[in-house]
Order: sequence, then structure tokens, then C-alpha cells
Amino acid sequence: MEGSRMKESDYHIDIPTKVVEYLNLKPNEPMNLIVEKDGISLEKADTAQSMSWDFSSLWSIVPTILTSIIFFIYFSLEKRSSIKLTGNHSIATATIVLGLISGTILFTIFLIKARKSSVNLTYRNIYWRNFPTIIISFAAILLIFLLGIFWVFVRVFMGVTFGIYTSTMIFLIFDLIINTFMINIADNITPTVLVDLLAVTIIGGLIISMLANSNRHWWRHNISFLGTAKATDSWQFNLTFIFAALLMVALVDYLFVSIKPLHRPKVPTFILRVLLTLMALDALGVGLIANNRKIPWMHVWHDRFAWAMAFDIIILIFSIKWLWPGISRRFLRASNLMGIMIIIASVLFKNIHYFSLTAYEIFASALAFSWIMMLFQYILKEINQGTHQFIVKVKINKPIK
Repeated sequence: MEGSRMKESDYHIDIPTKVVEYLNLKPNEPMNLIVEKDGISLEKADTAQSMSWDFSSLWSIVPTILTSIIFFIYFSLEKRSSIKLTGNHSIATATIVLGLISGTILFTIFLIKARKSSVNLTYRNIYWRNFPTIIISFAAILLIFLLGIFWVFVRVFMGVTFGIYTSTMIFLIFDLIINTFMINIADNITPTVLVDLLAVTIIGGLIISMLANSNRHWWRHNISFLGTAKATDSWQFNLTFIFAALLMVALVDYLFVSIKPLHRPKVPTFILRVLLTLMALDALGVGLIANNRKIPWMHVWHDRFAWAMAFDIIILIFSIKWLWPGISRRFLRASNLMGIMIIIASVLFKNIHYFSLTAYEIFASALAFSWIMMLFQYILKEINQGTHQFIVKVKINKPIK
């Protein structure tokens, strides 16, 4: 509390026993009360102190200085008077390699540290088996982000070079940003963050792929053209599917571990989990196997995975009423509308031939992706209401007679 000591309040709130046990609260233990929009939040006093220690600048600066020294020594031994911003033996290459290593190590350390925290309820829903998938997913996202950033730099700053001292400072800034970002993500990861990152990964990767192939008129073929050898930088499209699939596998496992306290019907919940996981694995297959018509088996299996993914989403949309008993009518209306629109688009493409293949893929994919995001958000809301929200009442202290 700030200022002079405040007199004892005339009001109090009874905290549920379950929360006291979760947070390991003790009688008369001081807590920080934070006033927020339309409400308040309580936080253990020692938690705030530990968080400030966690985010000490040393956690970002020390690894950054070490990697910068490695950068400087390497290029000094190479006896390079000037260093390119992009290309082989460049600032970009060093940032991608060293930044990915340092960022992933820091992410892993802070994720494990947060998992062991006795006051973080969110991390208790992460099983140790989730860690490899989550770490690989975030390392993959960092990689595609760095590749995308320097892909832009290649086109904007083509041929730019710097002296070794300037290059070291530029590398230091890049690596410091990477390390700070990965530490913050690891210490604040939630299912909501995973859902948002899944959306950013898919949308960002597809947009970059489309822009990179704008001169090749990719829309005259289909979306899968972006991942073929004929496309420019096809790795962006394929990696987008691979990384999104890995992230979705981690997210599904994370969400369905969190669902357990809700005591949902076992069989429908298990089927829903299997279908969502299969859809992620189908997306992984689409990314791993490019649509290469010159190699028949690749073309065949790419199409099989793509159609399996589409079939899976249709089953999910029209069976969600039974897979998640008690789902809201508003969600069902929106879900049915999206399913009907996908069917209409399929008829317009396959029977009436009004839609081109590209138009059909964009329209159907956008609807399917929107529905998946909507489902994840709905499940998150159910989890929060069922496990993290408690009804309490503000009471007035009875006067002592």
C-alpha cells in the first residue's frame, strides 16, 4: 500500500478453499490488489518480486553479449573487412543460427521454470510430454519469422555491407530482441497465446508466399502451387503448414489436458480430440509433401492429405453438436452456416464450374480456418469459466458489539 497506513476495510471477500490450496496461501499473507477495468485482481506479493527478477535485463543481455563475442571472433578470424547484411556469411545468417540457438535455450529454461512455479495454474496444465512439441513449435515459429524478416531485407537492402564493429552492433540488437521476446513468451504462455500464434503463423506465412509469387501469377494455378518447385521460395508455404501443424498438435494436447477438470463426456471428447489431431497431422502431410506432378507419388499423397484435411473439417463442423454436448446455440448457428457455405462453394466449383480452383480453395480454406479458430476460442472460454473463474461476493464486516 502507498502513503500512510490505511485503516482496516469495512468490506471483505471470501476466497474459495480450492483457490487457497492452489496458491498455497497462508493466513494474513499480504497480497497485491490491482484495480483493473470493471474489476480487481489479487496477486501474491512474492510473485511480483520473482517476476521482476525473472525479467532482469541480465537474462537477455548476458547471452546476447556471449553470442556477439562469438560473432565478432568468427568474422575476425575470417579477416572480413566488410560483412553483408544478407546472404552467405552475413549478419542475417549469424542472427538466424545464433539467435535461434540462444532464443530456444532461453525459451526452454523459462518454460521449465514457469512449469515448476507453485502459483501458476496455467502451467500446471502442461504435461512434460507437451514440452518437446511446444519447444519445437516455438523454435520453428522463430525460425520462419527470422527467415521472413531477412527475406524482406534481401529485397529492400540488396548488397548492403557494414564494417565488423557496426555489424557486431547490428547483430547484438537483433539477438537482444530475439532473447527478450522468447523469454517473455515462455513466461506468459497460455492457450490464448498459442491460438493467436497459430493464426499469425498461418496468415503470415500464406501472405508472404502469395506476395513472393505475385509475379508468377500463382492464382492461375491453385494455392498448392505456392509449395511447388515452380514457385518462388516455396519453402515459406511448406514450412507454414509444417509449423502450424506442430503448433496445433501442442495446442490440442494443451487444451484437452485443461478440459479434464470440466468432466466432459469421455467418448465425444476423445473423438473430438482425435479429429483435431488428425487434421493437424493432415496439414503436416501437406507441408512435408509438395504437390510435385513430376513425381507421381508426391502429387497423389499431397492431394490425399489435402482432401483428408477438408473431409475432417466437414465432419467436425456438422458433428460438433454431438462432440461437445451443450454447446451454445449461437455457435451451432454460426457453425451450420459456415458448413452450408462450404458445401455451396463445393457445388459452385465442382458441378456448376463457377468457382475456379484457386477461388474455391481460398473461400473454403478461409471458412474452415475461421471455424477452427472459433472452436478453439469457445473451448478456451469454457475452460476459463470452469476452472479459473469463481463466484465470490463482497461482504461487509459485522460490527463488534
